[in-house]
Amino acid sequence: MQQISIELKIANRTYPLQIQAEEAETARAAAELINQKLKVFEERYGVRDVQDLFAMVSLQIATQLLEFEKQSKHYHSGIQSRLEMLNTELDAALKV
Repeated sequence: MQQISIELKIANRTYPLQIQAEEAETARAAAELINQKLKVFEERYGVRDVQDLFAMVSLQIATQLLEFEKQSKHYHSGIQSRLEMLNTELDAALKV
């Protein structure tokens, strides 16, 4: 895996990073998402303090991540149950 240097601009500040080449596009998309959310919160709530904006955006993104993880666990649990059921049915069919 190849390390590359990129610069991301978030809230008018530049952050140099050393990351894997295949992660660069995701990192750029994440920075863009953060910037969009910062702008939305600033416009919607009239918040000007960058630290407050970052806290609000962080809370929103973390909440979405936790909800996604919860849904993912539920989804995977359903798949696991279905696979176990299919395995049982297959074992039964093979015994006949």
